[in-house]
Amino acid sequence: MLRRTFSISLAATIAIGTAHAQLRPEKIIILVGPPGSGKTTMAGILSKKYGIPAFSMADLIKKEMGGKRRDIISKSAAAAVASGEMLPDDAAVNLIRTRVFSADVNKGFVLDGFPSTAGQAKALDQMFAENNMPKAVVVVLDAPDDVIRKRMLDRRRVDDKPENIDRRIKEFRAEAALLSGWAGKTKVVRVNATGTPAQISTEILNALDEAWQPEKFKEREKPQD
Repeated sequence: MLRRTFSISLAATIAIGTAHAQLRPEKIIILVGPPGSGKTTMAGILSKKYGIPAFSMADLIKKEMGGKRRDIISKSAAAAVASGEMLPDDAAVNLIRTRVFSADVNKGFVLDGFPSTAGQAKALDQMFAENNMPKAVVVVLDAPDDVIRKRMLDRRRVDDKPENIDRRIKEFRAEAALLSGWAGKTKVVRVNATGTPAQISTEILNALDEAWQPEKFKEREKPQD
């Protein structure tokens, strides 16, 4: 996978204190899917529905770039965001860690497109375990490549050039295979993301209602042979 190496604010690594151990949000939702699958749209709907914040890696990077320490983020970082390339895992995890332990996540939060690599997934598991946080519900938005490609072309973003689109789809499919083992250890619901936003959000909400009923996922909780 192509990645750029660049510096990121050291503020992400500052200790947050004992509040970590006390934080136990009720709802943790992780949206996973290829670019163009509607993760950001669905994150906004879920945020409004449950009254919890939603954030993506792109959101956090842009906030860093617009803050007082924007000089720490190089121009190459801005270029990486624009082209859809990814932060190194350690920098991405540090940004997420700082945001996850903010005061406004006491009821829960929606992660839009994170984790996107096996390394990020492992770090997220460790973060949740160390802070006695509940298992997340992973919502996988399924859509075939041709649908994703058309959506990305139709939205006409500067970085959505055919070569970038094909690269990002290929990268996601490769990482998705690595993520499958991690996702099997938590609550996972798969949703058909080829419908309208209303259809997709209804399916997600119904699936989440079931996921938060322990008996529905009893089989998933059993140790794997």
